[in-house]
Amino acid sequence: MNKIHLVLLLAPLLFPFGAGVYASVPDEFAKERALFVQAHNAFKDGKQDEFNRLRSEIGNDYPIAHYLDFIELKKTYSEQKPEKSHAGLLNKFERESKDESLTRRLTQQLQGRAASEENWTLFDGLSKSAYAADRVCDKLQSQASAGKLNTFNEAALELWVQAKDHPERCAALLERLESKNTPPIKAIWQRIYESMDASEPEFAEPVLRYLGRGDRKPVTAWIEARKTPKAYLNSGALKKDTSFNRRALVDLVLLWSKDDPVAAMNYWLENYENYRFYSDRYYDTHRLLAMRGAYRRLPESYEWLNSLEAREDDLELLEWRVRAALFDQDWKNLLRSLKELPIEEQKEDHWAYWEARAMEELGQQSQATKIYTELSLLPTYYGFLAADKVSSEYAITDNPIEVDATLLGELQSNAGLVRALEYYQVNIPWEGRREWNAQFKDASPEKLSALAVLAGRWGLYDRAILSAGRAEKKKALTTRFPVIYRGEVDTAAAKNRVPSAWVFGVMRRESAYIPDIRSSAGAVGLMQLMPNTAKYVAKLQGNENWKGDLTDVETNIGFGTFYLRYVMDKFDDHQVLATASYNAGPKRVGIWLPPADMPADVWIDAIPYTETRRYVRAVMAYTAIYEWHLTKKPARLSSKLKPVPAAKEGA
Repeated sequence: MNKIHLVLLLAPLLFPFGAGVYASVPDEFAKERALFVQAHNAFKDGKQDEFNRLRSEIGNDYPIAHYLDFIELKKTYSEQKPEKSHAGLLNKFERESKDESLTRRLTQQLQGRAASEENWTLFDGLSKSAYAADRVCDKLQSQASAGKLNTFNEAALELWVQAKDHPERCAALLERLESKNTPPIKAIWQRIYESMDASEPEFAEPVLRYLGRGDRKPVTAWIEARKTPKAYLNSGALKKDTSFNRRALVDLVLLWSKDDPVAAMNYWLENYENYRFYSDRYYDTHRLLAMRGAYRRLPESYEWLNSLEAREDDLELLEWRVRAALFDQDWKNLLRSLKELPIEEQKEDHWAYWEARAMEELGQQSQATKIYTELSLLPTYYGFLAADKVSSEYAITDNPIEVDATLLGELQSNAGLVRALEYYQVNIPWEGRREWNAQFKDASPEKLSALAVLAGRWGLYDRAILSAGRAEKKKALTTRFPVIYRGEVDTAAAKNRVPSAWVFGVMRRESAYIPDIRSSAGAVGLMQLMPNTAKYVAKLQGNENWKGDLTDVETNIGFGTFYLRYVMDKFDDHQVLATASYNAGPKRVGIWLPPADMPADVWIDAIPYTETRRYVRAVMAYTAIYEWHLTKKPARLSSKLKPVPAAKEGA
């Protein structure tokens, strides 16, 4: 029998990556799996002979055997000077593994090493591969080394005009080209304008020497004016309507608006008609000034946003008109702005809820009740708020995903999915996620649904959540909101006096139960803690020199729950403000407090940061769903939405 088909003979075993998580594992792989783990450990410990012996014992039939070849080649490429034989090893790996992702990573690693060692023959050969990276600067270096690049070509000019620091070798090449050839005047001006647009004038200054005095003087003045944009604009130096002056004026007005958006907008409104701005530049400038006022929730922002005729595709501007009216609790203008949204947008549950709220505030109760009743059928944040309005039960019911048994059987024997499962079993989950996600390409809704079911059966809960989401199975609540790490959560929640359901809600939103996940910002683990936050938590707990592992389940949940208590204490047990603080930080939330007490639902939907606004809504809804999971009696969401207190004077 083919080993892959033995996946069908499933037996529950303890899942090694996280406490309390279970997976079904094909027993036939038990021996190879154990050998793989030993070989992987031997490799990490530098025991090459032992690694070689174990690798030969495993053979090539084990689904992820070639991962051992991958890590060995990766080490070889990093330690040895690149040569032609290394390309041969790469080709052999590609043939035998048939793993495009791993082959791509090895190709790009060897390509980079060849460039760093200036082995341009090897580099050029690798660069022809479909797996190669587009290393423009290194390609130029290769051309230069062969005597084929003595002046600026199109690719070199494209790099030269960019307002950024290039890698050392790349910068040196561009400097050599510049020393022998004056860049075209068009490229010189492009670099100046790109530098100023990026607020990086230091990249414009070195090329001013190429300009005549008549051109150099206004650019120099523009750069200097960025220190005091208000004074320069009011001096009348840019009074003449020229292309250059229009660019400088826009740059300086926008820079001024960072410090004083009201004065900058007033200047713009008083002066823009004196210049022949292209429609795009006018629109983008006016829009950014208005949006900056909206982000800061200035009283003038609604008027500013409405002073610009929104383009049909500018949904963001239209939405911010609604939010500006909402923050002002200007219910008539809120309704008017809602009607300006595209028809399909008006039907979305969040805008439908605010239409009902505005009608309710304006005394149109029957119309509001009709909308609330329809929304109350949804298991969402707005559905729960609407249910509270009409005193109906929450529409929280689990609709299990039903899939075709034949399709499920096919997926159980799918080579890529079997590899994914094995990666999880040997504690290399990031590679398992890669293999699993590869199945999403061109997948039908039926396949996505089956993937969700299979992931749940195998204990790959993070993949089950993702697959169910892609399949749009919103009511498959057991699949989308699994209860795992229950012991760790209950212990930490009791210790820190916070509800377990809230901890689950935060964890589900933060990581979707991926214990080793790391965000682009550096947050780690189930509850996505920043390392500095973790150190601060440890310090508050009396551990001045904590150096633990944030991917450890118990540690991460313990620290995250402690921090939830910390932000709850900061905001007098206000769960909405504490939730926002967990995402954006208590300092920023303090800045967002309203000038007067405000209904919590209004405050949440007027949060300036899109990420935090969505985060708070999701966590509050997820908390209700987890209350249903844990007790079958979710508390009313409205009971947690206490009015948001006004900012304290001088705070």
